[in-house]
Amino acid sequence: MQNLRKANREDTSAIKEIYSSAFPENESDSVTEVAISLLEDNNNHDANPSKLCYSLVALRKDTVVGHISFSPVADAHDTNFRGYILAPLAIHSDYQRQGIGSELIKFGFQQLREVGVHMVFVYGDPNYYGRFGFREDSAKHTQVGYDLTYPSGWQGVVFLNEYSNDVSTTRKLVFHPALCDKDLW
Repeated sequence: MQNLRKANREDTSAIKEIYSSAFPENESDSVTEVAISLLEDNNNHDANPSKLCYSLVALRKDTVVGHISFSPVADAHDTNFRGYILAPLAIHSDYQRQGIGSELIKFGFQQLREVGVHMVFVYGDPNYYGRFGFREDSAKHTQVGYDLTYPSGWQGVVFLNEYSNDVSTTRKLVFHPALCDKDLW
């Protein structure tokens, strides 16, 4: 098990290095920009708790080797809905395939459950994220506002059953500004 904690501004260079090592050169800059923007919101202590970003890191010894962000997702038609999206997630290339990403996801889920989040979304590999309960059918009645390059990658996990996707309801999701670049989707 890694040492897991909330990220802080002092982790910025390590987080940049993680994304640079984990993503191809043509993607790393944009994903790093998202991660740092969400880190800044993570450290905004004046923010409304329901709008707070969760930026978390994993350490091996005293070195930051993994990072994950969860940012709020609003429903344009339901002000009581408390959703989040997991994005981005990266583990330094020297530390991949050691369960660090899994630990960060589980730690993040624990944080979100404690504050009463209803659902978490992700846009990623169904084979990987399915291990944590993400399902395509949990997110199929949502409008993300972007053309998805990989529609099967849009998935959700429900924490509170009252907010599972009823077929009669389509949620129009509103994301953190850092995730509103159509090229990310």
